[in-house]
Amino acid sequence: MLHDSVPREFEIGDEVALTGTVTTLLPSGRAKVNIPSYDPPYSVDPPPKTRAGDKIVLVGDIIRIDLKADKLTVRIDCGGLITVGRSAITRLRKHPRSSSH
Repeated sequence: MLHDSVPREFEIGDEVALTGTVTTLLPSGRAKVNIPSYDPPYSVDPPPKTRAGDKIVLVGDIIRIDLKADKLTVRIDCGGLITVGRSAITRLRKHPRSSSH
């Protein structure tokens, strides 16, 4: 389950959620979604009955962390990679770590 509080520390493999706003429904059935700190709009298959202005939650796993730029690259479950600022993360589920020290 995703947690509402977002710790400052992210690690590769952590599951995160991003909230985007639907800006346009395309004739193909896909939707353009604005995600904070990500440009251009991201295209997704929206849930049924989605309208422009609706919020959509995208979930994925962190695959890269750029500490210098303070950015995270996320592989979204619906396919594709996006790189966003840490502030775009709305929820986090930490990836279980092995305790072999």
